[in-house]
Parts: sequence; structure tokens; C-alpha cells
Amino acid sequence: MNTSLPGIEYSDNILQPFVSSDQSLYIIPFNKSDEYFSNIDSYTKFVKAVESVVRKHDRYSKYKDFLIKEAKLDHCQVLKDVTNEDADIEMHHGPIFTLFDYCRIMVEWFLLNKWKITTYRVADAVLTEHEQNHIQVVMLASTIHQEVHNRNIFINTNQAVGKLNDFIIKYEKAIPKDLKEKYNRYLDRSINSESNDYGLLELNKNLWS
Repeated sequence: MNTSLPGIEYSDNILQPFVSSDQSLYIIPFNKSDEYFSNIDSYTKFVKAVESVVRKHDRYSKYKDFLIKEAKLDHCQVLKDVTNEDADIEMHHGPIFTLFDYCRIMVEWFLLNKWKITTYRVADAVLTEHEQNHIQVVMLASTIHQEVHNRNIFINTNQAVGKLNDFIIKYEKAIPKDLKEKYNRYLDRSINSESNDYGLLELNKNLWS
């Protein structure tokens, strides 16, 4: 049954619901096809949309609260004396895979299994992996978090929490080649190097003179 709203048309056909408009050149299907993902721009936008749904979901907030309150990860794992009473403690996905990477792997998993793909279906799977502690994360003070994103601080994988190996074993067939290479490079670096802030966090001696 098709229903019209001002300037918008949609169908709740169970096989292929869609949203359209007389001002649009395209019909937007609710369930995305393989053809849709063959376009790199569409693919990237979809993965970013999944990432956004995950970040905004209350299950995401609850998982972070679990780590802070139940798992007692209430401090920065770089500046260990800084707790959530001193600064905002944020959940950093890494140090190897970003949240975008995890969402991308999950999209590939859905495509591999030929499952119906929507942002909410994929986001639900990513959130479940968080709840099963298969997503590797590091708790960081907000300023440290930014420096890690700026690549001014190297974090060894030993400092992270989450059973990344379980995630990799489960989704190995869906992990793109470039992410496998990213994993191997970072793991090799972690084996050969401890965490390092390259002097960024050293106190200025002039303050104590």
C-alpha cells in the first residue's frame, strides 16, 4: 500500500519498502542492494550512517557506563591518575580499528551472507559486539583522546580492553584486505614498541624552577 505525504511518497511493501519524492531523481530503498554498495560514495555514506546510529543509541551509552562503573575503567589509560572526577573520560575505539572500521566490517559481513541490509540492522549487530566485549576500546581523557587521533601518542594494544581476536575469528571472511594489513602493521609495531607519547606529556621544567 502506497501512502502520500506532502512532497513525499513511501511504500510499506514488506519485500521492498522505499521513500521517494517528486523532487528527487532517485527512489531510496529501505533495504540496500549489492548494486547500491558498488558505488563508493553510497557505500561510505552508509557506513557513516551506521556509525552515527551506533554512537547515538542508548545501548552505546549504557556500554560506556558499564565500562566506567562496573568494569572500573573510570580513569584515563594513558594518564592513569586522571579519573572521571577530574576530566571527561571518553571511549576510544582502537588502537587498531576505529568504529568506522567495525561498521564497515559488519556491512561486509551482511553482504557476504546476503542478509537484508539497513542502517539499523547493521548498527544492532555492531552494538551487540560491543556488549559481548568483542570491540577493542581504550578509555581516555578527552584531551588525550584528541592527541591519539592526531597520532601524537602511540598506544600499545596491551592497553586496550575487548576481545579483538574473538571478533577477528568470527568475521575473518568479511574483513577487507586493507584492514587486515592495518591490523598486521599495528600488531607488529605493538610487539616491537611500548606505548609512547614522544615527550608530549612531559611537564615543562620551567614550571618547577
